[in-house]
Amino acid sequence: MTSNNNTSSYTTRYFAWVIEKPKRVILISLIFILTMGFGISKVHKESSVDAFVPQDHPAAYARDRAAEIFGLEDPIVVGLVAAKNRSAFTPENIETLRRIESRARALSNVKKHNFISILNESAIRGEQGDLLVEAIVPSGPLTMDAAKQAFVRLNSMSMMKGLLASKNGDTLTLIIPVYDANHATETYRQVLAIANSESTSSITIHVTGVASMNGRLAQMVTSDTRLFIPVAVTVAMLIVWLALRNLRGLIGPFYVIAGSAATTIGFMGWMGAQYYLITTALPVIIMAIAIADSLHISTLFLHKCRTNWHKTRQQNLLDALNHTYLPITLTTVTTVAGFCGLALGSTMQPIAEFGRMAALGAIMAWLLSISALPAIMALSKLQAKENQVKSQFTFVDACLKNVTQQATQKPATTASVLAVLTLVMGYFALQANFDYQRQNYFQENEQVRIADITLNERLSGLNFLDVVVSGSASNDLITPDAMKAIARLQAQLNAQAFVAKTTSVADYMTLMHNVLTDEPIGSFPSKQNAPAQYMFLYESSGDPGDFDEEIDLNYQHALIRAQLSTDRFSNVKNTVQNFENIAKRWSLETGLEASVSGRVAVNVGWMSLLAESHFVGLGLAILFVFMSALIMFRSFFKALLSLVPVITGVLFTYAAMGALNIDIAPATSMTAAISTGLGVDFAIHLIYSVNQARQQNTSIEDAFSGNYLIVARACLFSALALAVALGVVCLSSAPPLQWFGALVAMAALGSLMGAIFVIPALYALFTKHALLPKFKGAY
Repeated sequence: MTSNNNTSSYTTRYFAWVIEKPKRVILISLIFILTMGFGISKVHKESSVDAFVPQDHPAAYARDRAAEIFGLEDPIVVGLVAAKNRSAFTPENIETLRRIESRARALSNVKKHNFISILNESAIRGEQGDLLVEAIVPSGPLTMDAAKQAFVRLNSMSMMKGLLASKNGDTLTLIIPVYDANHATETYRQVLAIANSESTSSITIHVTGVASMNGRLAQMVTSDTRLFIPVAVTVAMLIVWLALRNLRGLIGPFYVIAGSAATTIGFMGWMGAQYYLITTALPVIIMAIAIADSLHISTLFLHKCRTNWHKTRQQNLLDALNHTYLPITLTTVTTVAGFCGLALGSTMQPIAEFGRMAALGAIMAWLLSISALPAIMALSKLQAKENQVKSQFTFVDACLKNVTQQATQKPATTASVLAVLTLVMGYFALQANFDYQRQNYFQENEQVRIADITLNERLSGLNFLDVVVSGSASNDLITPDAMKAIARLQAQLNAQAFVAKTTSVADYMTLMHNVLTDEPIGSFPSKQNAPAQYMFLYESSGDPGDFDEEIDLNYQHALIRAQLSTDRFSNVKNTVQNFENIAKRWSLETGLEASVSGRVAVNVGWMSLLAESHFVGLGLAILFVFMSALIMFRSFFKALLSLVPVITGVLFTYAAMGALNIDIAPATSMTAAISTGLGVDFAIHLIYSVNQARQQNTSIEDAFSGNYLIVARACLFSALALAVALGVVCLSSAPPLQWFGALVAMAALGSLMGAIFVIPALYALFTKHALLPKFKGAY
């Protein structure tokens, strides 16, 4: 008791000093915010989805190795699609392709000498035992016959059909490698402008590819975040005004929101932390926490001003701070615990970083709520107006009182209704699945999505899954046995689901053998030096760099590239696993090494990591919240009760995913864990209020009235502010922001429902009906 009195004395003296010296407190907080806020300029934005893959992950290592050996990066793909029943192989269309390529080469961030199209590829044919290499498209002006002959040459090269042009000749492509596929926003914009300027009535030009989609997504999220986050804060402040009915009451909450967000993101800059795409949601989460703390203090203060007119403003403010300090501190501890659980449970750096920064944001919001907020309230002379002696919230309070009375007087009925609702929500929650498809991150009318769908339909797929084959020394792969082994591996890969075609150096080798010996396609030379001789013959009349994407100059590493018809995780995860199993068996059989790489493998890699760690992170978040509540309340029952809004918020989140067909993916995976931090706030405030009343030997009914309704009203407006603000975010053109807004809004409403309906019902059910052993301090 002495310790509690000492703590109370310390806090009372501290708050009295804050109220007495508000300008000094605000100045100190402003210096701190500005100092930390300057770090925002040092924040480095990392918009790549590859950031979700640890650098030591096998898929990431194989991707980097393939890029180093073969120069392969996720490209920008330009597609020229002819009108229906028309050929793209006309002089006009090929000339258009030439102009686009020429203009694109002048851009920065493109590998100018690595463009791939029919303009810089060659066809192989034989003549009287000689190997002839001819450009598919000859240089200079083209005639119609020359354009048709280009189509003939392309058809003779099966490895190029379905990639450089469609099989029926109605589509041409230009593959533009870039130096940095994860930061190609400006490059995509420039290429798209070139394409739009070259489109005609006879040819439609599309721009897609992973680099394009990455660039466009980063552009959408950045621009929409700049617009909708401020609008969301504005709408939230409107709800805060409705809760307080006092314009002066908005100054403090806005200062806490802006200050805690600025210090947190500024701290990231000072520490050199990355600002990932999902980090754009951080200010919204900080806003939710800051609004909750501010509303509880402001609501109780104004209530005391209305009911204790015999006291001064300073006395009422001091009373409100002394009453709310502990529950706000407790909610901060549990919120921080929840986000720390998310950080510790995730193997993905962006999600772990988000958890740590959200925890820091909660601490910053708490610090400013118990320092700058009361100082601003004192300095702005915030108080209830003289005509507001009676609460303006009679209707809201009456509704809350009625709901609470129904829950406490008929707890079994309330629990039964909620059990049915839980079953319904549970059904929809079970429909939520781990899945990812890049197209889904764009609206149906988005240019890059239309381009991706169109070119994937016309070609053999633009979703690449690679296998890198390596020998132990130079020239290991330029032997008949190695070529046959690569061909066998390629055939096995080609037989897998969703694989439209595969290409490797073996395709070129068997074609050269065919034109030189008239042996059937699929056969290989038997003489040991023949493959090297074939390559020498090709290079003597063709470009030695033509095979750079298939085999390295030392003939030690080769690439088998598979084109898949889809990149949807649920479809291709088994295909990737089959590729890995086949590669392992083949490696054991041949003594060569085969490793799986490519964009599809990387996507499956980080989605698999997400599926493995998602519920671990969520479980740790809930466990940390429970342990924190157990330590604070020293009651197993109250600790369990504090999880009720957490569980309902999580359940509503997954139910929304299932009902709205939203996949569990990086953009949405954090929302359930975020709901733990939001939901526990409601629980702690309400349980603390009931606990205070019960310590004065009041009845259950009385404990759920009076101050409890004031606290419940603050919880209600906190949830509404967050839900409405995030409803505004749902208007974004970027589906990831839409999903985030909808899911966190549902989490807030679900947590509120759990707090307002379930906590009173369970409290009454377990106390009135003695369903739990009544040990000291249980209730």
